[in-house]
Amino acid sequence: MVSLKYEPEHNVKNLKGPCVIVIHAEWCGHCKDFMPVYNNEIVKSNNFDEELKDLLTLSSVEEKEYSNSKNLFGEIDGYPTIRYITFDENGKPLKNKSKNNNNNNNNGTIMRIDAVNIPRNSEAVTNWINSVVKSDIKKKHKRRHKNNKNKIIHDMRGGGGSKKTKRVKRTKRVKRSVKRTKRVVKRS
Repeated sequence: MVSLKYEPEHNVKNLKGPCVIVIHAEWCGHCKDFMPVYNNEIVKSNNFDEELKDLLTLSSVEEKEYSNSKNLFGEIDGYPTIRYITFDENGKPLKNKSKNNNNNNNNGTIMRIDAVNIPRNSEAVTNWINSVVKSDIKKKHKRRHKNNKNKIIHDMRGGGGSKKTKRVKRTKRVKRSVKRTKRVVKRS
């Protein structure tokens, strides 16, 4: 069991960190079928991976609230739509690089399952949430690990300027080496 934050009709201004949001409408028949599955089976069953403990916020947004916050959630084609969005401390979505994300596109952080493709069973939705959030966490962990590794190497080398200075010096050395090689090749 994973402790998750969940408030139906969550205030979109208070969202922070990784969030899975269902955008739905009261008048929509598919929403009427899906929302009980989401609220009762997915949220209450809590069958999420242990890695997501205290990281993930589950929420739902009604159509009226969505229309006032389209810039946060991006355009949608129908209801219900499930979105995975990572928000910063100010409640703004991070890295929304692509307007037309689909299930297989990992370029931005806004991921979606569109209305037509929403699986109707809780297990499929839970698996999708686990895979998307875990892959996002792994990407962030790799970036942090890579940065830490660079810092350790920098500390082991000691002084002598910043990383940028070292990169510039190394680049100049490489360019000189290439010039020398070209001169030797021309002479031959």
